[in-house]
Amino acid sequence: MATTAPDVTAGELEISTGVEEQEQQEEEAPDLISCLPDGILGDIVSFLPTKDGARTQLLSRRWRPLWRAAPLNLDAAGDVGLDTLDGWLRSPALAGLRELEFHLGLPRWQKLPLPLPAPVVQLASTLRVASFGGCSFPEGDGSELRLPVLEKMSLVDVRISEDAMQDLLAGCPVLQSLLIGDNNGCSVIRIVSQSLRSIGVNPGPGAIKVQQLVIEYAPCLERLLVLGSGFDVGMVISVIRAPRLRVLGKLAAYEPQLEFGTTLFQGSQVVSAAMMVRSVKILAITQMDLCLDVVIEFLKCFPCLETLYIETTAAGENNEWRRKYKDLVGTFDIRLKKLVLTNYRGNESHFNFAKFFVLNARLLQSMRLELRGGNNYGSKWIKRQHRLLQTKDKASRDAQFDFVPAYYTVNVHFLSDLVCTEQVHDLAIADPFAGLHDWI
Repeated sequence: MATTAPDVTAGELEISTGVEEQEQQEEEAPDLISCLPDGILGDIVSFLPTKDGARTQLLSRRWRPLWRAAPLNLDAAGDVGLDTLDGWLRSPALAGLRELEFHLGLPRWQKLPLPLPAPVVQLASTLRVASFGGCSFPEGDGSELRLPVLEKMSLVDVRISEDAMQDLLAGCPVLQSLLIGDNNGCSVIRIVSQSLRSIGVNPGPGAIKVQQLVIEYAPCLERLLVLGSGFDVGMVISVIRAPRLRVLGKLAAYEPQLEFGTTLFQGSQVVSAAMMVRSVKILAITQMDLCLDVVIEFLKCFPCLETLYIETTAAGENNEWRRKYKDLVGTFDIRLKKLVLTNYRGNESHFNFAKFFVLNARLLQSMRLELRGGNNYGSKWIKRQHRLLQTKDKASRDAQFDFVPAYYTVNVHFLSDLVCTEQVHDLAIADPFAGLHDWI
């Protein structure tokens, strides 16, 4: 929870000169709250109104640095002018600020959003987390905004050119996670970073969307997330150098186009499989019609894949595989440990698809079938599905099969915008897609 500053001027943030007198008057009784860790105390301060948060510095020396380190969220969607914003940002009380959320709340289609206030440059040297929205970034030689210790950055609904984006990223030498969404003015994004570990991109709608994302050199990149519904994303992704990439998705049903060196994907279709990508362990895709042929091609391209998420919306193709893949079954090494299939219908197409993995995935630990809403799935239906899937003949003795009712599943279309920040920035989460499903 970030501290808000809707009605505070720089003068009101000045701390009384009576701090020393207050400290002398502190009671001798033990202050148990002040014994809490800095992280918890910082959260307490961030829940307070800005004036009250600033006044916590009067409590004791223990509290004095907490206000300066607490997140600052400037919600300037009302009648706040640039002069007022400048006054807030120039306050001496903000020296050493580590976290800033600056969102002007302007609609994405506004042609001339307000420029990023100049005093932000003064705060840049200490910022570790920054989120910008509803503003525009100036053109220049890249010297205006340098963020030497910034680790997490979000750019949502901002106007920024390709050159300005390049300059901004070049000024973040230790940036670890980057969220880009619904921005205007930058149709091509090129990533060259020694430090980036996570990138999330929501291309945006219509003419303002990102058309191409090029990962030129990112030796530490671990996750590349394409945000949005997964069915209407139009963007070309080219990965030239990302040897540690282990999480990828959601690849849309028809777009985006993804190039991994000489291997080419068109949405959920493998167009040219000239090379294998062994680093990817977690993959999420969407398919209108569930198709085993396509998924097998993905498994060939990503031979070390351990977790696969598939979202489908239609009845699916035939997916009869015994004759077609009789020669493949004995030689194909399927390393999948977890398979999640969303909108499972239990029809012939879907159970044929799932049965392939039941009978051939020797390392499988979990198959989660998230049932399509609108149907009545009872215990008899589930028992019949077990017979159709031949779960008693499973290839992996450790495999568990879960049929999850529709009311337990998560509407990924609805939640994509709500959870994308955590998906991108929380590097402690090994599988950023798991949070969309593991709710029971």
